Amino acid sequence: MKNQENEIAANKRLAELLGWTRIVEVGGALVGTPPAGAAASRGQALAPDWLGDWAAAGPLLARFEIRLTPASTCVDASGFLARYRCYQDRDAAARAAIVKAVTHRLEKAQ
Repeated sequence: MKNQENEIAANKRLAELLGWTRIVEVGGALVGTPPAGAAASRGQALAPDWLGDWAAAGPLLARFEIRLTPASTCVDASGFLARYRCYQDRDAAARAAIVKAVTHRLEKAQ
């Protein structure tokens, strides 16, 4: 339960930094107003699950120029490490490292 809460909090923070507003949790997912195209979504849409879905996390690599480097015990996303033993699998660790790196860059830019 605690891990799911941490994932939701990390996804919510990234959504806020990317311009999402009025974000609420609904059954483990995040819903809010996207930064662009709010009219097309009637002002509400499902926020991406960057920590749980490569289709959401993958584009962050190119958009924010994140270099992903796997190692024997962890994955490095432009200096942000995620140890494999702390996640259910290596893919989850890689997505977590990406989210950490992007969140840091956006917070630094504020």
